[in-house]
Amino acid sequence: MYSNIMPLELLSCGELAVVEDVHGDPQWVNRMAELGLRTGCQLRMLQSGSPCLLQVGGCRLCLRGDDCMKILVRPVM
Repeated sequence: MYSNIMPLELLSCGELAVVEDVHGDPQWVNRMAELGLRTGCQLRMLQSGSPCLLQVGGCRLCLRGDDCMKILVRPVM
């Protein structure tokens, strides 16, 4: 059941995914939630790599480095 959960970093450009978990420092997790990136939200990878560019709701969000490893997603088929 959980075999297709992966770090955000592994999503390809254009892929849709649902966030399964955001982990790390509680302040960072809370900041991501304020920006709309929380468990259950849907996102689209616009540009993979570091930095990556995400579409979350009506906003675009740029993440760098290890931040993409702290977010686990399930690709939407």
